[in-house]
Order: sequence, then structure tokens, then C-alpha cells
Amino acid sequence: MLPDAERKLHRILLNYPSHKQGQMPVFRLLEAKTGRSKKDILLSLQYLEDHGYIQWPDKTTTTGIIVLKDDNEPPPAKKARSTFDYWTY
Repeated sequence: MLPDAERKLHRILLNYPSHKQGQMPVFRLLEAKTGRSKKDILLSLQYLEDHGYIQWPDKTTTTGIIVLKDDNEPPPAKKARSTFDYWTY
């Protein structure tokens, strides 16, 4: 599970309308959407890259960011009960 600031930034990057065409929001837009400074955004982007959520080849711009995975983990699967269990309980 990601910390709140990183999770918010990751959701912005993941849901940005044109991220599928390789365009990511610029730093100014990220500052407006997150309410954080560029320095904090850079730290969060580095955190996301270190933990395998994004790939960020050019650290001076956001245009090359590739989102690798979603932060939502699938819920643990429930153990299925057999019909035999029904009759024994």
C-alpha cells in the first residue's frame, strides 16, 4: 500500500486522460492537482519508481513517465466451501 501523497500522485498519473498516448501532465499541472511543491512531487515520483509503480527515464520532465502497475491489490480470495461442508455443519 502506498503512502497517501504517493497514492494520490499515482492515481493522477494513471487516470490522466492522455497517458495512453504517452503524454503526462506537466509539473505545473501536478502542483495544482496535488497542492504540493515541485520538490515534493519529484520525491514522490522517485518513490514510485523505486517501488516499481512507474518508469521514469528522464528525471527533468514528466513526458516519459510510464505507469507500470495499478496500486490496487486484488482482495484475497475467499476459501470456497464444498457442498460436503454444508451437510457436516
